[in-house]
Amino acid sequence: MKPLKTCLLVALALLIGGCATYRRQPLDAAAVEAALHPALAEARVTAAKFQHPLIKPLVIDGRDGFTPDEIALLTVITSPQLRALRDQRGVAQAQVVQAGLLPNPQLGYTLDKQSGNTDPSLINGGGLGLSWEVTSLLGYRDRVAAAKSTASALDLDIAWQEWQAAQAARLTAYRVVSLESRLPLAQATEAELADALALARQAHAQGHVTTVELAAATEAWSAAQDARFALEQDLTAQRLSLNLALNQPADAPLKMKAGANPPELPPTAVAALLDGLEQRRLDLVALTLGYESSEASLRAAVKAQFPKIGLSFTKAHDTSDVKTHSYGVSVDLPLFDRNQGAIAAGQATRQQLFDEYVARVAEARANVVQILSNLAVARTQLHTLEAELPELEQIATALDRAMQTRNADAAAWRDARGALLARRAEQARMRQDILELGVALELATGRPLLSSN
Repeated sequence: MKPLKTCLLVALALLIGGCATYRRQPLDAAAVEAALHPALAEARVTAAKFQHPLIKPLVIDGRDGFTPDEIALLTVITSPQLRALRDQRGVAQAQVVQAGLLPNPQLGYTLDKQSGNTDPSLINGGGLGLSWEVTSLLGYRDRVAAAKSTASALDLDIAWQEWQAAQAARLTAYRVVSLESRLPLAQATEAELADALALARQAHAQGHVTTVELAAATEAWSAAQDARFALEQDLTAQRLSLNLALNQPADAPLKMKAGANPPELPPTAVAALLDGLEQRRLDLVALTLGYESSEASLRAAVKAQFPKIGLSFTKAHDTSDVKTHSYGVSVDLPLFDRNQGAIAAGQATRQQLFDEYVARVAEARANVVQILSNLAVARTQLHTLEAELPELEQIATALDRAMQTRNADAAAWRDARGALLARRAEQARMRQDILELGVALELATGRPLLSSN
């Protein structure tokens, strides 16, 4: 019985020494609330040492508000969706560890105990054997390579989704700044049209204005009020979206830094933007690594066709104390299972990744060309609009001076003021459109392009 006890003790020691321990992590209300609304002060500390292939670390003060770039970085740090996405890295690393593990050898002990024997020269027989499947070595490197490529692809995919989330939050912040600048213009337009409507009602009561003219003034004021309501609702929605992206309460005050000029997109040729696109877009690089992982998995599946071979060694003695040493080899006969299913699945997965990569490259190139075309049109429209503004400003200024001396018609003055305010609001909207196209071009090319002026 001594060899049996020794084997059991050795096996138990090895088993206990490599075991992990369980620690309870309750999903209680306090833990959930703490994770729901993290303090932005802690996120600002993390932002100063943040590491990302596309997003630069920033030193964020935050006392006088946040810039769109700061909002983008804070969103990446605090977003619960992105935190859950980053947790997948632990699963991928665990799969790398698992792929690097070989099957355990098997240790066996047998005891032949005497029963009904009176011969005192006979003893109990027994045997001690060790066996291991050696064919696991055939696909070992391919399995490890596949797991590592999958983990690297996941890292890049997470970085790409972080970049997209950052750009979305940054764009929302720019929209908030733009809406805050356009809202006073809409309010001024509504106020002037309200004054014009009041004068029109007085003139209509005195018979100086027709009912049609009064209806037109009423319609103009109503349209201006609706435009102001739409801007206020859009501004509220964009602020709520920012708070949600930052994982803050919906009613949390969030001040944006105003006064800084928005970044401008330098003129860039299509060829320069398309050159090296596949190496810059993190999602395309991640697909490349996924394809490499699929290749390695397919190689491992093909090698797994080789029949399983097990080697064994046994040391034994019979009841007459005759000792023997046995060596054995076991081989699977591949009559039915030759790993056909795994090989077919691996080939289909590889082809799917190849086609997906080609489709996404084509889509990215088309998006770049389309965005640049839209940018050219938007810039031309803005240039035309800005060329008209000085003349409208001169007319409005001249009518202001004429009104002070009562040498101008009030209706002409209001029309000139309304046209100027409308053009300024349109200018702010078009600048926002160009900025949004710039962010879209950054996403399509996978690199920062907007530069602060």
